[in-house]
Amino acid sequence: MRHIQEIYNATNIINDDHFANFALFAGVDPVTFDEVIQDEKWKIAMDQEIDVIRRNETWELMKLPTKKRALGVKWVYRIKLKSDGNVEKYKEILVVKGYKQEYGVDYEEIFAPVTRIEIIRLILSLVAQNGWKVY
Repeated sequence: MRHIQEIYNATNIINDDHFANFALFAGVDPVTFDEVIQDEKWKIAMDQEIDVIRRNETWELMKLPTKKRALGVKWVYRIKLKSDGNVEKYKEILVVKGYKQEYGVDYEEIFAPVTRIEIIRLILSLVAQNGWKVY
């Protein structure tokens, strides 16, 4: 197994030209419902997602309590590509707009046992700079 310092030293420095080329050739995932609704492939994918939600019983339709407002939902779309660049799958997920929740009204406590990606990057950069080992 290679030491992370070897990988760090062997990495080519990326310049602005590399980013420009990446930006030119990067695929763009759809953002809005209006963009995907005309494509039958996306309609099928969304129907499958709704079926999975129903089968897993992850939500239940109920009456909204008085003086409460419902949170909205949003579709998030991704095109998963094969290694040769062809489309493997149209992925979508229906997410709730949780950022509209109010502390003390919609929830009482915050719990997120997830390490932020910035922390992971910071630790790995320290590992590379100091020649430490990661287990």
